[in-house]
Amino acid sequence: MASFKELGLKKDVQEILSQLAYQEPTLIQQKIIPLLLTGENLLFTSKTGSGKTLAFLLGFLNKINPKVGIQMMVVVPTRELAVQICKECERIGDALGIKVGVLHGGKEIVKDKKTITKKTHIMIGTPGRLVQHINAKSIKVGDVRYLVFDESDQMFDNGFFKECVYLRSRVSKEAQIVLSSATISNRVTEFMNLLPSYDVQTIGEQIPKNIVQEYIRSPIKEKNEKLLKFLKTKKYDRAMMFCNRKDRAEELANIFPHAKALHGDVKQTQRTNLLSQFKHGKIKVLITTDVAARGLHIESVDMIINYDVSRQPEFYVHRMGRTGRNDKKGYVLTLVCEEDQEHFDEIIERYNLKIKEILIA
Repeated sequence: MASFKELGLKKDVQEILSQLAYQEPTLIQQKIIPLLLTGENLLFTSKTGSGKTLAFLLGFLNKINPKVGIQMMVVVPTRELAVQICKECERIGDALGIKVGVLHGGKEIVKDKKTITKKTHIMIGTPGRLVQHINAKSIKVGDVRYLVFDESDQMFDNGFFKECVYLRSRVSKEAQIVLSSATISNRVTEFMNLLPSYDVQTIGEQIPKNIVQEYIRSPIKEKNEKLLKFLKTKKYDRAMMFCNRKDRAEELANIFPHAKALHGDVKQTQRTNLLSQFKHGKIKVLITTDVAARGLHIESVDMIINYDVSRQPEFYVHRMGRTGRNDKKGYVLTLVCEEDQEHFDEIIERYNLKIKEILIA
């Protein structure tokens, strides 16, 4: 196990990490930080919760000059992830005089004034809002030499491919480009092929062995009844239930005890409040669409329930990544109706899964 010192980080960065109780680097940090220090463009994949945010932050922190403006930009698919990464970067950046800003949708653009008028070295944001500010000339990104696209496959799938290509065109021509991606989709490959050269790193297992996977076969009309029976037999403190439609999330929140719904139509302040309540145990079951399938840092989720089979196979993996973090035991249950059987079979085949069927009378 390499130490942070052996990874080539500056002494002051090592001291801050020690003060913040970062004892030793994770596997992804050991692999990625030295590669980032070389200046190579990079595409890497890793499971959720592997420490990738700290990896790309530390990989570039050595190179940021406090006397210059925005030099690093991190582009993410959701506002929740933008806020989360901002907080993590601030923990280390503040102690080093490195200022971090965050820009995302879900609020009026005039409310970004405080962020865009202060000196910032690292800017984190969602693609649409960043493009708005660049075109309005309210932020200058010509000196950005470190550009990170986090959860890039989700970002491209959500329709932000062109915006990300545009952001790449507006930063320094010498900028080092990094893509973090849970899966290497066609769009991810297409984006990387726009670069003159890049390295690819796959780190760790995509399907963790510490997560038990089971399924219940059920007609659509019997799902609620079977799931309620199942939950009475299962001990858990915190569960996330995924479905494919916003209206279904709301319906289920009224059926299952101690449950609340989270989806794209929920206002930002309410979304933040719901996530806080869930993290602190005030909500036992968070029923959500795939808006919460990725990026959110929520520890100790005992169980994932796929009320609906995900339409895209990779989202099964993303949902699974909410449980079994830090090598703790995790559990995933999927309800499979006849209409979803084809999608379920596709997931099993793609990831070579062995999922046990359980019977609920």
